[in-house]
Amino acid sequence: MAAGLGTRLRPFTDACPKAVLPLMDVPVAQFAIDALDSAGIKNIVTNVHHHAELAKRVLAELDPGGAALRVSDESAELLGSAGGIKRALPFFGGRPFLLLNADVLMDFDLAALARAHARLRSRQGVHLTLAVLELPPSAGAYREIHVERDTGLISSFGEVVRGKPFFAGAAILEPEALRLVPEGPADFLEMILAPAVRAGKAGAYRVAGLWRDVGSPELWHRAHLDLMDKLETGALNPRVRGRLERSNRRITQGVWVSKRAPVFLGRKNWNSPCYWAPEQGSSRSEIRAQVPRELGAGAILYGNALPGMSAAVGSPWIGFGGHCQRLESV
Repeated sequence: MAAGLGTRLRPFTDACPKAVLPLMDVPVAQFAIDALDSAGIKNIVTNVHHHAELAKRVLAELDPGGAALRVSDESAELLGSAGGIKRALPFFGGRPFLLLNADVLMDFDLAALARAHARLRSRQGVHLTLAVLELPPSAGAYREIHVERDTGLISSFGEVVRGKPFFAGAAILEPEALRLVPEGPADFLEMILAPAVRAGKAGAYRVAGLWRDVGSPELWHRAHLDLMDKLETGALNPRVRGRLERSNRRITQGVWVSKRAPVFLGRKNWNSPCYWAPEQGSSRSEIRAQVPRELGAGAILYGNALPGMSAAVGSPWIGFGGHCQRLESV
């Protein structure tokens, strides 16, 4: 699912789809494709709407592994979190399919999710099984999911809160889960999840591990810091670590740059933790001109900083696409 407008991430998404924003110079959607590929998925369908042509171009340049990647184009009309699935349904040939949000980073075992769904389908006749994260990250608020411990069924869902079990953006769906979804725009919660919960046909599979949302500037910034820290401590699974290390290199403790950056940076005052990558498509001379002389602790920068931002020591911020936003704390 890669068609969202990324409203909370504006102005960064004014000219870039959220699902292809960089996370340590790797488009966020690449991590979703890697997770699907590692689970043995051979056919991937992604929907696009916001800046659809740019999204299609970047997606076509990603590494699909052993999978074939196809696009469900919603350029004419954004179909929502259920309508987009309905539009893509013919691609799945009447078989159950794995739903994955393209704008989060996770390292769950998706094959184990599929096996859990098969068990719940056999025992309870479920129409869908959600991956439910029981220990959410400290940042961000998400809709609470209530799960019956003895049956594994979802009994209800609550309000958007912090610190409660929530849907982690990965699920297995049977085609019949979409029987109430109309043609056109439709919402996942209203037209898919709520009917399945009422019918006792919504299962849950509890997961734990890495999960990072990039849905706001604060969360996107925090995801960078967390990944740099986990690269330092060795706390990433090999798939995610390998993807990040292919695109980045460590300068010193807590200081990382894209491998597209010059080997000799000529930096004067970079304070840990910080990250820098050149603008995409820049020439070698343009890249050298972009190297910031100063980066304050907590600075995440793609390309050039706006005047006064590069020296903002002690004031964490994130910069991309000619926009910079200060944040409250690291």
